[in-house]
Amino acid sequence: MIDSEIEVQLSGCAIIKDNKLLLLKKFKNSYYEFPGGKLDENETIEEAAIREAKEEIGCDIKIITNFGFFDFIHKEKNVRSNIFLAETADEPTIVETEIFENMIWIPLDKYLDYDLASNVLYFCENH
Repeated sequence: MIDSEIEVQLSGCAIIKDNKLLLLKKFKNSYYEFPGGKLDENETIEEAAIREAKEEIGCDIKIITNFGFFDFIHKEKNVRSNIFLAETADEPTIVETEIFENMIWIPLDKYLDYDLASNVLYFCENH
């Protein structure tokens, strides 16, 4: 996909601890996803990842590296999911309890046992 065709930009955090990946599940979805979300106007992809993680899991995160991006189509829109490998010293918890029903740490070697968003699956396969 060419950058000019991207209609929605997302930024998410792949937070790994003890070889387990932190993921969230929304009430409205069947799959697990990264802490993250859409960029606000005039926000960088890094700023969005940090802000969204704070809003969703209540943690200040430190970006370790830009893992890259994964492009896909959702609701007939071209979406780019920017993925950052990140860490936190804080204990994550669900902050937006009206949106998220579950937070889990999945073992990276067992990722196929879970229903994952396409960008999370991409990360797990290429990590």
